[in-house]
Amino acid sequence: MTAHSVGIELVGVAKNFGGRAALAPLTLTVAPGEVVALVGPNGAGKSTTLRILAGVIHASAGAARVAGWDVAAEPLRARLHLGYLPQRLGVPLATVVGDLARLVAAARGLPADAGAQALADAGLGDRLDATLAQMSGGQRQRVLLALATLGPVQALILDEPSISLDTAGAEDVREAIRAARRRGAAVLFASHHLNDVAQLADRIAVMVDGRVVACGTVPELAHAAGVAWIERATEPLIERVYRALVRGAPLRVVREGAA
Repeated sequence: MTAHSVGIELVGVAKNFGGRAALAPLTLTVAPGEVVALVGPNGAGKSTTLRILAGVIHASAGAARVAGWDVAAEPLRARLHLGYLPQRLGVPLATVVGDLARLVAAARGLPADAGAQALADAGLGDRLDATLAQMSGGQRQRVLLALATLGPVQALILDEPSISLDTAGAEDVREAIRAARRRGAAVLFASHHLNDVAQLADRIAVMVDGRVVACGTVPELAHAAGVAWIERATEPLIERVYRALVRGAPLRVVREGAA
């Protein structure tokens, strides 16, 4: 496989922790310009999947690739094309925004002012002298998202990006995902906000107990779960589909990703 031929690719990826299988062999791809969401209960393996792709932890088996580069074999090349936003902020709140922007730009081999320009483009040019502690949760996410997509990023990986955000902050996150798609990046994100998932994702991968039990569009997942499409239902279709799938309803796996 040549570099840059895919956005995100997981092939037979598994992960064991102390003899316990946290992630069963998983195969999933995200094409350039496509958004795929991971949904499932806590402990289903969503964060583990994203951390393997980000190179934070190593898979026990299988291959993970970003923009065609193997994350384990060529981590520096893979990370150059990857934007990653973990669920928990890994940056001290005392960090000055402008300093963080310069650090990220340097790490990506970009001019020193590239990070500041990215923040200006995100409407945060006036906050370069502020610390992260002085910003709202939504503003911090906007900073981290702007810097996560800095440079030649071809894959964006987000773990619960709108968690604990208000309506305005959550919309900023949604727009950042849409913007990444428009730029042609492959986007893989995990979320418990099912309505956001239904609005944003081209496909949805449902994870249960370390396995992807179904992957497809909302109508495809509804068919797989045996959930009827009711146009005027009081409960959103995605909510009914999710509940049916995670409770182990009989289903037909509709696309890649079966474990």
